[in-house]
Amino acid sequence: MTGIVGTLVRKSLVDQMPDPADQRQRMIRITDAGMKLWEELPDPLAVIRTIAFDGSDPSEMATALRVLQAATQRLNDHMAEHNKP
Repeated sequence: MTGIVGTLVRKSLVDQMPDPADQRQRMIRITDAGMKLWEELPDPLAVIRTIAFDGSDPSEMATALRVLQAATQRLNDHMAEHNKP
């Protein structure tokens, strides 16, 4: 981690300062330049969704969504039933 943080500090993407409560620790905060870069980065989930599902039939996607929602609900119900005190 130290190397990664050091690189970010050298590139002025984060600032590093001592922790006021524990001088052995260091705190980091994103700089304005770091925030600007962060805001320019693509949303990784949007990229994955585009790659995985671009060109899929909307009615098939709606069916898949209903099946996954129903399966999730059944799993949640099962866990709630079996985790009762």
